[in-house]
Amino acid sequence: MTKPLSLDLRQRVIAAIAAGQSCRAAAARFGVAPSAAVKWHRRWRDTGSVVPKAQGGDTRSGRIEALGPAIL
Repeated sequence: MTKPLSLDLRQRVIAAIAAGQSCRAAAARFGVAPSAAVKWHRRWRDTGSVVPKAQGGDTRSGRIEALGPAIL
């Protein structure tokens, strides 16, 4: 899995979009994928934050632990 792009870059892209540029134009200006700019803008609009979501981690043990008594 790739590393998230920097928070500074995300904030600059969002600032350009807020200043009136389209998502595609802001993406081209800062050299990121248009889909990334659209996702960052949507996240900023919905939550007010452009901090990346957590990646990875354990997603299965909760389901297995819930069935622990039945398994044992």
